[in-house]
Amino acid sequence: MGSAWTQSFREELSVGKVKFSLSQPELLLQPQWSISPLAWLLYRFFMLLYTFIWCLYSALLFSSPKWLLFLSHIVYCIMAMYYLLALCNLVWAAIQVRKFYRNTAANRNEGSRVRGGSVGPFPLPPLLSAALRLQWCLQNLVSSFSVTVTLLYWMLVYPIEKHPLSTFNINMHVGNSVQALLDLVLSSTPIHLAHYVHLFLAACLYILFLLLYWLFGGTSLSRKPYVYKVLDFGGWPLVAAFSVIGFICIGLPLGHFLVWNVCLLRRSMATRARGASLGLCRERWWCRVGGASHSTPVSLTGIPASLFTPTGSGVTQPLVPSRNVHHGAVSVYL
Repeated sequence: MGSAWTQSFREELSVGKVKFSLSQPELLLQPQWSISPLAWLLYRFFMLLYTFIWCLYSALLFSSPKWLLFLSHIVYCIMAMYYLLALCNLVWAAIQVRKFYRNTAANRNEGSRVRGGSVGPFPLPPLLSAALRLQWCLQNLVSSFSVTVTLLYWMLVYPIEKHPLSTFNINMHVGNSVQALLDLVLSSTPIHLAHYVHLFLAACLYILFLLLYWLFGGTSLSRKPYVYKVLDFGGWPLVAAFSVIGFICIGLPLGHFLVWNVCLLRRSMATRARGASLGLCRERWWCRVGGASHSTPVSLTGIPASLFTPTGSGVTQPLVPSRNVHHGAVSVYL
């Protein structure tokens, strides 16, 4: 994997990677592995319910808006927002795909009837496209910040402040990373090293908020003039300054680098011989989402890079099974 890793790393050194470019929107909707659409929908719903319950419990436990001062709590709330948006986007895309199949069946006449079902391109409304970009951004933030928060909490915060090892504490500082990495491994969402730019901006906003909060006399839940002891700008200004620099320039980049390697490992496993048998057949999966027959032969010759096309782009011809069995056409049964 050495040469492949080096090549992937070199490809990441591009300014174009900074943007959340939707060249393949289905990667943000489908799993990486052979998980049925119903099971994937239930997974999205369960993770949303689980995270929302913990967020609600946290708010009731602290009974104060100051519980949102902590980065771990903020990230966990963003995680709930991500799960909600991912579930809504999945349902929305499924509705679009089912409408596509119904319209295709209704408009098909005897003269143009073919033996198999079509596999895209499915319509992608502009609002859904924007929602998918936001989902991608939230997952990028949640994954990297969760891993970073877990590492920094147990290495720096816990040894100093000695918080009790309650179920709540473990879930917020261990379970958060488990959830983020599990979702990263199961989903097919790409992670780019250049996305650190967005993490950097988010981290700077949080640090700026803490600094202003301290300047205006804000206190923590325990009425101390700091949220974290290592960020005591008034008592330990040098420690706070070095902690901020270490967090933004060392801790967060390492967390994001770890997340990128997990994503790279997932893709590598899915393309290997053993992983290929467990990997997802994109066309078959979306046919199931659309309610198409599972025994429909579909030609894989000329399949587009993406199964979705922006609404109004002018691409209206669906991919249909080829009648010509020559030219090395490959067919699968869906």
